[in-house]
Amino acid sequence: MNSKRVLRIKSLKLCRFRGFVNTTPIELNTDADIVLLTGPNGFGKTSFIDALCLLLNRYYYEERLPLSSCNGENHNEVYVEAVVEYSDDKSDTVRVTVSEDLKKKPVISPLRSPWVEENFDNYEELAARCSFYYQDLLSKLFEEEGAQIKLLEFLNPQPKNVSIAQDAVKQAQNKWKTESDSILKSFAQKDLPDESDINEKRKDAVVAFREVWNELVKIVKADLKIELPELSENRLFLKDSNNLRARWKNELRGFVGECLSVFTSSRMQDITDEKPLIALDLIKEALDKLRKRVINKKANKSEKLGSLLNAIPDDAAEIFPPSTWREKEKEINILYKEVQELRKQLTLFEKLERHFDNPDGPDLEGVLKALRDQGKVWLDIPEVGKDIRPPSALTDWLKKVVTDEPGKLAELLEGWQSRVEQKRFELQRRFVEGQEEMEKQSMIFKKSKEFFDLLEQTGLDSELKDFVNSTGPIPSSAVKERISAFAIQRSKLLTTINSVQEAVLQWIQVEKLDERRIFALQQNKSYLKVKKYIDKISETLKTETGKSSVLSRALLPRDKDLKRLGETTNEILNRFRIVEGICPVRFEIKRKGRTKTDSNILQVYAADGRPLKAFSTGQKAQLGLAILLGFNYSFNKYIGHNIIAFDDVTTAFDMAQLPRTAALLRQIAYAPGEAEASARRQVFIVSHHEDLTNRLLDFLIPPEGNELRILNFVDWTQSDGPKIEQRKAIPGLGVSVESRKKFAHILDAVCKKLY
Repeated sequence: MNSKRVLRIKSLKLCRFRGFVNTTPIELNTDADIVLLTGPNGFGKTSFIDALCLLLNRYYYEERLPLSSCNGENHNEVYVEAVVEYSDDKSDTVRVTVSEDLKKKPVISPLRSPWVEENFDNYEELAARCSFYYQDLLSKLFEEEGAQIKLLEFLNPQPKNVSIAQDAVKQAQNKWKTESDSILKSFAQKDLPDESDINEKRKDAVVAFREVWNELVKIVKADLKIELPELSENRLFLKDSNNLRARWKNELRGFVGECLSVFTSSRMQDITDEKPLIALDLIKEALDKLRKRVINKKANKSEKLGSLLNAIPDDAAEIFPPSTWREKEKEINILYKEVQELRKQLTLFEKLERHFDNPDGPDLEGVLKALRDQGKVWLDIPEVGKDIRPPSALTDWLKKVVTDEPGKLAELLEGWQSRVEQKRFELQRRFVEGQEEMEKQSMIFKKSKEFFDLLEQTGLDSELKDFVNSTGPIPSSAVKERISAFAIQRSKLLTTINSVQEAVLQWIQVEKLDERRIFALQQNKSYLKVKKYIDKISETLKTETGKSSVLSRALLPRDKDLKRLGETTNEILNRFRIVEGICPVRFEIKRKGRTKTDSNILQVYAADGRPLKAFSTGQKAQLGLAILLGFNYSFNKYIGHNIIAFDDVTTAFDMAQLPRTAALLRQIAYAPGEAEASARRQVFIVSHHEDLTNRLLDFLIPPEGNELRILNFVDWTQSDGPKIEQRKAIPGLGVSVESRKKFAHILDAVCKKLY
């Protein structure tokens, strides 16, 4: 037991605390075994008890806020001060101050009582529940209702290592939730379809391409005598199925290779990239060459002009006249330089991102984390001879590294890598966008030059002088409309080639969409890494956070502990006059709720099986009082003081219950002899009921050698707070030990006969 244990509050001084609005401190003499507070409601008695609770336990209930007086502006002088008597017969003055902003939580100073063990957690609320009884806050005594700290945490607290591990997991889970929410949000903003949707779009694009391609094969064979490879239904697709083969990309490479062997001298095996986009771009280029070949062979100049205009993509909203070519070349060169610079920066950041990787083992982050987690263990070397001890150079180095806090270095490295990764993502996005813009502008510029060259060849430049002499970009729609009269109907071969090109473009769009999806996944590889890590932890915790887990079973109190607790509570509860079926009550540890985050709580059941919610208000009051006293005596060594307070006990101390209850209070406060000193408590009682107060005084007249003081709250003003009369009861005459025993037997017999 702490040598600083408080046995008595000898005096209490209050200034600007709740109902004590006085600017001059009010000092009250409380140097007695029992202190009885009487007077009408609203005169400050509960404020007195709240001040006592704050001083002893450093705890207040939120229902009592604000703690500082609302009468005036100077809240910095709010304090409670007491002269306390310790178990070593020494006295001391203890003060607690309150700094309060109505918008923030009050600041209590000092936070810790000098009579509380440093290693005792959850002291404040638990000490209040074991020593202070409030009728209006009765639910705070029961874990099934309003109690915050669970008694199981107090009876059998978690080992510190378990708490540290659980806190670490909670932090990881919180970090995971933040990162995953952000990633999911970014996916939603990109509005990317999932892989199954893209597969469906791809199958539709392949089927559309196959149909127009096979039509082109027939026409090219008839018109140009060129043998193009046919795309059968079972090529790329599973036999008798509409699903693509697992190796459809390789089959596409083979198909494109066959096409290239017809159109060009390129060979597909020289291309190392197996991405479908590469193959589709190659076949698109081959179709462009075939189209030009057809145009040069079969179409007249007007056809060439119309075909060239049609070749300008729909997203090219304009073409550039000769007057803009020099400026446009400069713009394209600037774009090219910007793209090249972005490529250099991107290459640098890619190297930087891989700088601390290790292809043959753990990377630097893994090494630092291993040193953080195992460094001290590695330094704990068994005592062995010098000939087999590890080299001192190694252990000296390890000591230095461990002292340098590798855990913090690992966090710094992880943060740096995250910043580099984010910067690389941004550069990659800018590089892709810049390259696409450069290619688009270059293509439009190239087509514009070809268009105006062809315009001059056909002699139509004189008809379209406004186009030739234009000083700014020309809308492509206007150009197409003006020359539509000069274009002739294209041949079926050109129409089919255009259809195939459109099908290829549709397919390319699908593959680009898939690449963006894959890029998004690669961009968020940390998401996948953390998710895999959290999934493993979640799977483990799924087993070890349930009611039947090894840890949960180990932390549950033993049955005999609950039995002993029940016996103590029932011994006190039997002092009341209660109906049948209540006693003896029993305690059970049960999980509240069904989720893994719900905790085990101590539940109360009557002898006939009724749960707490079936108890009446009076029965709950009596049970709460019995539990408070039972826990006070069971856990007294942790509380740090021998003070008990009862605020408004009218419900529990009715006239029928008064003799038995008074006998209990006398035993608590006036316990005779040195042997009973440890069971003795200083008792504070608040009573609002005048008749009950008078009867209670009759029963609590102190024996010789004990004291009872009365604090009578007679008035309250807004300027000065409560007016209190302080009185002292005259003790009874001394009697012999033998006479006291006889009187106790007679009183017990009378109580049993009457009740």
